[in-house]
Amino acid sequence: MTTPAQLRKPASPDALEEAFGLLGGRAKRDVSLAQYTTYRVGGSAALHMHITTIDDLYAVSSMLAQVDLPLLVIGRGSNLLVADSGFSGLALTMGGVADYVDLPDRSHDPDVEPIALFGGSIALPVAARQSVARGLKGFEWGVGVPGSIGGAVRMNAGGHGSDMASSLTSVRIFHLRKGMEAHVQAVDLGLRFRGSALDDHHVVLSATVDLEWSANVEASETELQEVVKWRRENQPGGQNAGSVFVNPEPGRVSAGAVIDELGLRGLRIGSAHVSEKHANFIQADEGGSAHDVVALMAHVRKRVREERGYALRSEIRLVGFEDETDPDVVDLLNKDSEFGVSTIRLEQVFTKAVVVDPVDASIPLSVLDGNVVRIVDAEVSAEVLDELADAFGRDTTRDITIDLPQPEVTANNERVVIVDDDLRIVTDDDFPADTMSQSVHRAPTSTRIAIIDEDVDAGSLAVTDDDPSVVGSAASWSELSASRRTVNWFKRLIAFRGVSKRKKILIVGSSFVAIAILAMIILASPIVAVRQIDVEGVKYANRALIETVSKTLRGKSVLTADTAAAQKLLETDPWIESARIKTYLPSRAVIEINERIPAAWFLGVDNQARVIDQDGRVLAVLNGRPTEYMLIDGIGPNLVAGAMASNSYTAAAQLAVSLPEEIRPVVKSMGVDGPNQVTMTLLTGAVVRFGEPVDLRNKLVNVVVILRRQDINQIAGIDVSSGTPVVTSP
Repeated sequence: MTTPAQLRKPASPDALEEAFGLLGGRAKRDVSLAQYTTYRVGGSAALHMHITTIDDLYAVSSMLAQVDLPLLVIGRGSNLLVADSGFSGLALTMGGVADYVDLPDRSHDPDVEPIALFGGSIALPVAARQSVARGLKGFEWGVGVPGSIGGAVRMNAGGHGSDMASSLTSVRIFHLRKGMEAHVQAVDLGLRFRGSALDDHHVVLSATVDLEWSANVEASETELQEVVKWRRENQPGGQNAGSVFVNPEPGRVSAGAVIDELGLRGLRIGSAHVSEKHANFIQADEGGSAHDVVALMAHVRKRVREERGYALRSEIRLVGFEDETDPDVVDLLNKDSEFGVSTIRLEQVFTKAVVVDPVDASIPLSVLDGNVVRIVDAEVSAEVLDELADAFGRDTTRDITIDLPQPEVTANNERVVIVDDDLRIVTDDDFPADTMSQSVHRAPTSTRIAIIDEDVDAGSLAVTDDDPSVVGSAASWSELSASRRTVNWFKRLIAFRGVSKRKKILIVGSSFVAIAILAMIILASPIVAVRQIDVEGVKYANRALIETVSKTLRGKSVLTADTAAAQKLLETDPWIESARIKTYLPSRAVIEINERIPAAWFLGVDNQARVIDQDGRVLAVLNGRPTEYMLIDGIGPNLVAGAMASNSYTAAAQLAVSLPEEIRPVVKSMGVDGPNQVTMTLLTGAVVRFGEPVDLRNKLVNVVVILRRQDINQIAGIDVSSGTPVVTSP
């Protein structure tokens, strides 16, 4: 088993070159990692790859099977410091592959359990706000943690009296070095105070948390605001990665308090200094050095150990500092190994998910291209099937439904193939697959074929078997099976030997008529009529419309059903961006729906809320207030669902979805001021004026830079309407 020390070893130039070639253009060379961290300092990754699909993960896994390369998985980069010399390996950043939220809805099912599913790329503040807006409680603390769900699982992030371990029940993990996914229970993650058994080859695709239904949503909203307020008042903004050291005695002794007692607040080394606002924060100057940050960390740690006796453990992930010569920095890096019993236990979860019985040669195992796991046996006995059912059906780390009929070992040597489809699902950007589904199928892999040629003497017929390379020796007619004699007889019959030309024409014509009649009978038969309809991807769409479409499909032949008309009817729903309907013999149809994503809302003159997406399309008209989305202040037009909002409302919605996670918590609302002016109001009451909805990207960048550098409480307003930012003080 590979240890963390081995994984941190820098890659050789030859290994990097080979890896770059194997990734086939998916990776880039020498990409600065400062842009992906909240410290915004540090060097470049030798190779960088942005993961957007499951296919990308399999590509990395396939490469790692051939090249020994260090890995670095970056989430939000909110607890990461990369050395100025960079990272000599492959750095991965996550895209849309793990960017989804699935929350229960009591309005549709009053008895639904308060269980939430968050994609690994979702920011904790987003998860906290959306869960509260849906009436859930228990995740409010997350609004004060800027990291991602995946990073929070790995470090068991927490704050304000709670952490991930308090509600986490299970996670979906992709193992980059094994090339597979597994559903892992929280008990197998080795969760501890600000740590776990997860390493960089474990990519968290999703996390399931068990919350509670809130008796008072307003109280939960207030708690969110209190957390945000506390963080704004007690923690500095700017370039940092949050708390630097883990509290030496959680709940009793605070690292920040110990550092402050030693008078180290404000201490500076080069371009880094201990924050004046919170002693457990180290700030980096713009354009500063990662070496200065780690040197200051080492100095603070040394002082605390010498004068208070605590050996502080870094909460920051330090990457690329292996060549440091400063003994204090080396001591900071050489913390206690995280490789232990919990690591072995986690790896066993993946081992059990693949290996049924490694010493039983009757169940050969093969991994094809890193994305299909097949267990194949030529003649499957009842004992083998029992082993398979035990391995797959009773494994609590997996979610597989077993449907294995008893084997029939016949002369045709039919094989049994068990395929875990979830290990080879390819993410479709338009119609994302359900990442939680798995299935087991039984299917033949070969068919016995008899080839009859009337020009070949029956005594020299070649007979194919399961292996096309194996050809039977000459066989006499008497040795052929009854089925083969029947085929040969029919072959001779249709040759029309001894039949006149007129009768041949009559027979051929009658045959075509008979075939046509048979086809009509089959098409009209209820055997191939649509009876089962599955709907995928529905969260907001009009369920009455979906049921209407389903009724138009039921009873129709799966071969002739007008799916195009049904798709067009579905796409009349403003929530549905596109729809696709597939039919499967003998009687199943699947409706796949790709919904638009709500971005913001505004009030019309009629006092009803209009929910719009980032393209300005009105998705719904509601009597209530959809507070889970960003408010656009101002009274807007009475648009109907499906209509398009004006450019200013569209621009406000686009700004709402483009806000960086570090800025979103301090934004109260967007706004439309006048016919073509866009604004943004901060929680402090300060107003940001963007002016006309043009060049919004550069304007937003200017605003973000200002909010990072200045205390928000010292800003009365920001005007970037002219392109040049103007800041006014209170």
